[in-house]
Amino acid sequence: MTPTSTPERHVLVVDDVMLNRKLVFAFLSRMGWQCHEVDGGLPALDWLASHPKPDLMLLDISMPDLDGEAVCNQVRAMPALAGLKIVAYTAHASSQDSERFLANGFDEVLIKPISMQRIKEVMHDLFGL
Repeated sequence: MTPTSTPERHVLVVDDVMLNRKLVFAFLSRMGWQCHEVDGGLPALDWLASHPKPDLMLLDISMPDLDGEAVCNQVRAMPALAGLKIVAYTAHASSQDSERFLANGFDEVLIKPISMQRIKEVMHDLFGL
């Protein structure tokens, strides 16, 4: 890495709906992120156990195998994943839901449908990008 280059950033996108994963993947790829994706909470935990820690995880809340809140709780209990930024990524979030997500370990909340502008805002808030 040269002094003028930026470090490679990795994101794990976790959503049981392929179209949602592809949309986020497209936005973040355009911003220079290396994107990885899985289709559920259990596959996310498996992926995290067998790959280097990503910089960010976008985590759907409502998934059939293991919901995003449970995944977040498990990740926060793993010392090897300390510092991982986790964004709740959901279609259904009242202000009380968002407050609960943030209080329970999420770093930010993205409400679906998302936009490139909102992704940029979250990346700025979390990483100064």
